[in-house]
Amino acid sequence: MPTADPSPHLPERQWRAPVPDTGGPHSRVVIAGGGLAGLEVARQLAALGVEDVLVIEAGPAEDLLHIHSAHKPDQALRTFLDPAGDPHFHRPWKPESAPHYAANAGLRKRLGGRSLYWYGASLPVEDWALADWPESVAKDLRGSWRGGGPLYEQVAADLGVDPNRLDRQQPVLELGGFRLVRTPQAETRFGADGRWYAYSPLDHWRDPVTGAALDGPRGIRFLCGTEVLSVDIEDGRACGVLVRETGPNAEARRISADSVVLAAGTIECSRLAIQALCAIDPGRPPRLDGLTDHIVQGFFLRVRDADGAGDAGDAGGGSASHGLSGVASGSYVAACEDAVRSNLFITVERPEPGVRLFDVRLTGEQLPGTGSHVTCEPGGEYPWRTTVTADLAPADRDVVGRQRQVLEEVWRRLAAEFGLPTTPLVFDDFDHPVRTNAFVLPESIGAETSEGPFTWSSLLGTEDHEGCTLPLGGVLDDRHAFAAVPGLYACGPATFPRMGAANPSLTTLALARRLARFLAEADDRKPHRGTSEAQA
Repeated sequence: MPTADPSPHLPERQWRAPVPDTGGPHSRVVIAGGGLAGLEVARQLAALGVEDVLVIEAGPAEDLLHIHSAHKPDQALRTFLDPAGDPHFHRPWKPESAPHYAANAGLRKRLGGRSLYWYGASLPVEDWALADWPESVAKDLRGSWRGGGPLYEQVAADLGVDPNRLDRQQPVLELGGFRLVRTPQAETRFGADGRWYAYSPLDHWRDPVTGAALDGPRGIRFLCGTEVLSVDIEDGRACGVLVRETGPNAEARRISADSVVLAAGTIECSRLAIQALCAIDPGRPPRLDGLTDHIVQGFFLRVRDADGAGDAGDAGGGSASHGLSGVASGSYVAACEDAVRSNLFITVERPEPGVRLFDVRLTGEQLPGTGSHVTCEPGGEYPWRTTVTADLAPADRDVVGRQRQVLEEVWRRLAAEFGLPTTPLVFDDFDHPVRTNAFVLPESIGAETSEGPFTWSSLLGTEDHEGCTLPLGGVLDDRHAFAAVPGLYACGPATFPRMGAANPSLTTLALARRLARFLAEADDRKPHRGTSEAQA
């Protein structure tokens, strides 16, 4: 085991590897964005022997712990759902459909990005959604990857989660017609105060509990506190990036590269892509359609047990429990029928003796279309001003309605089980909800005098699941490369042709592994320029 450095930050010597200086900053692969997707591509490239990978991150290289490792549960939840107090929160776009993509919608500008906020849910994209993906990509995810097991299975094994579809897993509790399993979560718990962390590629380079630096990363350099303004285009292909450090009076400078990977989150990737595509074709509209986020609604219920009993043990260890009266605390999930295009999550908590909390939610698919898009305003300087427009198509409105029917059914089952009056659920206008997902903050719940149920919904852009503007098989070919811009690639949920109902992280990690292999093979086939160190 490597010796840990007691510093909470990775020391400078681990961020920069000396390389020969032969005439200007150059890297074999430049990755724009240091979140889950970008860091995983970098890690996989290094494992495949690609040297001189440069990750450029707009935020700082400090405060590298997952929020649930750094904070107690209530504070971590507050940081996630109410980011106003998070110094790393940033929204670089203007929302044209407020309150969607406004308020709490934005990026987390720090090395690690959203990987330091996610809850570890690791679900594969459903077969009904993968049917619209390029056949070659779906086969690699579900069938076989390079003669071995499918990518989903390989990544799930690394994360320690079950890679099977939800309907193929053994249920641990039943509620009416819903057969729920423990939510597959790439998380590790530690300590006695409820702390835990979900997987981040940073786990390979710093201790996820203490933040102490570990060995590496070898072959990877980082340039943090630096914004990627644009992709440089020369002779019709990507040849590097234009960057500028944060802070006053910073000047833009160029870093050349053999390959450039966009990994800065869906909307920032869309901006960089629009600028590059318009540089290739000035007559092209500066817009990318297909923007999606998950459609999420739910209700919160507080139940007082008549006998004040505690958890009835771990329901995940044996046969299914009929109902929720004796189920252990934790998160459970079931796939709804295909017409609902949603997954049902039920989180059970016991904050104090005699009180049981149920957070019931459905996460559903918004279909990509022309109504939701990212648009840029061309100008003389980069970055171009970016706006986000969001709209639910009729098929998405249908999902909203079907989700409410499922929630009503679950509520009736819960009410019957706990002897509660079954008044119908009352839902807000989905586009202008009074209660959003931030309602489950302890101070919001505690302010309520009744037990509930209290319905809520997530505004588009606040689930951190944006995607689909740079789809594989569309803007990108099936090897993650821009069809119109040689040398330029993309990763992350922006590349999904359809989002499905599943949380996107498992698929993001699987596609990062796939992209890294293609980049490594391309790296082996071409000569390289000499390189010089980019000043961090």
